[in-house]
Amino acid sequence: MDTARKARPNPMPKVFSALQVALSRAFHWRTLVIWFGCSLLATYSGPFGTYGDPSVLHSLLIWMVLIGSSIVTVYVLNALNELFLAKLSSFIRIVVFIGVSAIATGSLVHFLLIYVFAHTSDLILSRGELSSYSLAVISFIHIVRLILPFSVTDQISNKGASEGELSSASLPPHSRLAKRLDIPAGVRISQITANGHFVSVETSEDVYRTRMRFSDAVAELDGIYGLTVHRSHWVHRNSIVGWVPRAKKPYVLLNNDRSVPISKTYLANVKNAGLTILDPEDVEVEQSL
Repeated sequence: MDTARKARPNPMPKVFSALQVALSRAFHWRTLVIWFGCSLLATYSGPFGTYGDPSVLHSLLIWMVLIGSSIVTVYVLNALNELFLAKLSSFIRIVVFIGVSAIATGSLVHFLLIYVFAHTSDLILSRGELSSYSLAVISFIHIVRLILPFSVTDQISNKGASEGELSSASLPPHSRLAKRLDIPAGVRISQITANGHFVSVETSEDVYRTRMRFSDAVAELDGIYGLTVHRSHWVHRNSIVGWVPRAKKPYVLLNNDRSVPISKTYLANVKNAGLTILDPEDVEVEQSL
């Protein structure tokens, strides 16, 4: 039976947790390698009025700042998009994310080129043109990630992943469980709950119910970026805002304001997962047992 628990609503823990995840991804070593590689390529190709700089190191610095700030901006916007638009369909979230990110990164690059690196406006593209280029790049990346069943990050991160462990996958792989339930590719499984001989598999768009053991359902996730917190509950890592250890019964808080209990068996996993610790007085939850 679900019971409601009222408290003062405070969105800031969710925001801080989302930003924490975004920054950890932006500064992951794989992202840093891509960041530097793209900066090096741009240094020698010189787009947007940066070609012909007499100093290679100066040009590299410019591109490190431009590309790095754009990467951080996109990751932050993606995290906030998933947090505040979680109840909308995945298609709408993607459209909003691409549009906002294109405008934001185009405006940011234009600002940095003129006001930080002192380029004259007649030598660089306009803010609208830069936003158009950003729109094309971000759209291309999303299309590629939707077409490929596994990104390179997924394959590396999921290698050796097992129940209760966290991986660093950025996109949901089309797992055996998703295929079993005909969940479309790219739709994230956010939570699995055992109920007798059945399990409920929840996504951002629907809830699926099937007859199988909870442990088998978790195994068929194939190492998706998540955590088992109870013998009857698995949650996707990006659905977790934080956890409350000082409650009568510890629980994790999800971004839909529901809580999931933590059992003693999985308490160590939660403690070692790097989750944000929340004050029970600052959260509003709907408990699920």
